[in-house]
Amino acid sequence: MNQKDEQDQFREKLAGWLGITYDELEEYGEDVEAIDNYSEVEDYDYFIQFSELTPDDILAKMSRISEDNIVYFNLEELDDLL
Repeated sequence: MNQKDEQDQFREKLAGWLGITYDELEEYGEDVEAIDNYSEVEDYDYFIQFSELTPDDILAKMSRISEDNIVYFNLEELDDLL
């Protein structure tokens, strides 16, 4: 399996976990980034930020989105998905 396929599969799983479609994630979501050790966010290892242009109805689908349009998560949380 090539890297593009693995990335697409990861983003499809992430979209499902977030409660949005893959297309919505691709249109409004930035790249997933690791949180450095100096971050104020201690409980999570990764985050994804969404564009300021993301429609409110899409933002409303994501229960853990912050006021800054950021969702923090750990990879283990995605493992719970089929």
